[in-house]
Amino acid sequence: MISTFNPFETHYDSINDKDDFNIGNSNKNHTVNPLETEAERNIRTRTVTPIVTGSSVAAFVFNGGVILAADVLGSYGSLAKYRNLPRIHQVNDRTILALGGDLSDADYIKEAIDAKVEEDLVQEDGSEMTPLALYSWCTRLMYHRRTKLNPFLTSVIVAGIENNEPFLGRVNDKGSAYKEFLIMTGIANHLAQGWIRTILENSNQLNKEQAEHLMDRIIKQLFYRDCRAFARYRVCIVTKEGVEFKAKEVQPDWSLAPGLHNTE
Repeated sequence: MISTFNPFETHYDSINDKDDFNIGNSNKNHTVNPLETEAERNIRTRTVTPIVTGSSVAAFVFNGGVILAADVLGSYGSLAKYRNLPRIHQVNDRTILALGGDLSDADYIKEAIDAKVEEDLVQEDGSEMTPLALYSWCTRLMYHRRTKLNPFLTSVIVAGIENNEPFLGRVNDKGSAYKEFLIMTGIANHLAQGWIRTILENSNQLNKEQAEHLMDRIIKQLFYRDCRAFARYRVCIVTKEGVEFKAKEVQPDWSLAPGLHNTE
């Protein structure tokens, strides 16, 4: 059975949106209720501050594939509340999706993509969601919501193998997109992007083992310096042979901490 989920379909709230836009009740006279509280009026506003968020996602291209990593923490504000929320999603055998930012929006995007993949399977025409197709589709989805003034407050990374070559691209909450050999989201843009880019540009293409070792260094640095990072994380490696997931945990070394002063 084909899924009826349509991410582009307008979904009106049965109380607020339909009344505000006067849908299905054109004769209703709308007035502001003076007894309405500020909290009740705020229900009608768009979400501008995510509640449950995921921290940085790191990804880069190596010789023969792409590697991604993200921790499994969902932060409720500054509270490390949800400690097993994977943010790297396998679409098929050659396409991977990683998300950072608002995790409720991330779940919505994953549900929309799974519905699209299911629809392609039901057609039985041999078509499959490729990394480039998913990348292009995500730009349309994110830009569509941005134009409705209700954007997804998340960043999307699409990785995989396209025409036997590694593919890596990013789409932000406004629908702007770019392809690059190194992509970081969140605070990793400031904490890790510079020195990792230097390593990748000044060396020959890394092999799979070297790429995995470098990714472990990146996640360890983020764990030390990002207060929203978490010790447990997942690494995803995409090559021509398929997709491989690994669950890992940072082993920190705090032996230097007693000797550090005036760093606050």
